[in-house]
Amino acid sequence: MAARSNALSELTRFWLQSRHGCLIDEAIPVKVPYAHSDIDLVAVSPDFQPWSLPDGTQVIRAIVETKDEHDFDPEGRDFGKRLRADVIALGESHFIPVGKEAHFSMLRQQHYETAAALFGTTEFHRLFIVHALDEQVRHEICPGLAQDKRIHWLTVREVATDLLTWYEHLNHRAPLRHTFMGDLWHLLVGYCGFKPGAIPGAK
Repeated sequence: MAARSNALSELTRFWLQSRHGCLIDEAIPVKVPYAHSDIDLVAVSPDFQPWSLPDGTQVIRAIVETKDEHDFDPEGRDFGKRLRADVIALGESHFIPVGKEAHFSMLRQQHYETAAALFGTTEFHRLFIVHALDEQVRHEICPGLAQDKRIHWLTVREVATDLLTWYEHLNHRAPLRHTFMGDLWHLLVGYCGFKPGAIPGAK
């Protein structure tokens, strides 16, 4: 049973494991002042061969944070404001130093150093999977974060679209039924034919 049970984290796990063949660990504890935080997911290519994000970026090892607040921030505008503040706190560094506020925990120094110790290298990517992120913020900020700091932002629609494209060309689908999320995807998408556009109002 997964320690995390929200839909976005489980869809992300399915995307990493089944789509890309990554080995996954989760809820890696991180000591922060007066409390404990964690790294949501850790993903590593078992043969150390790179796999690709939807934009073509090559990844071997990554830490992953998922955030879904679509009920009260459907367009990701609040996430956009929080990201702008975190980017100011980042400055030229690869992490927000201890003592400064961070809205997205994986941008903290403690999380960066925990990941570096876990991997034995600073050559890793940070993936943020969110329900949505303000498009202007994405356009202005995210390309620079990806290029300079290996920090990438994806929305659930991009992950789902990537899964759909992969699934449509997958020859051996039956093994997906060995996991709950794979079986659910196989039932809804494979058997029922659900996909963007198949349901009124879906994008």
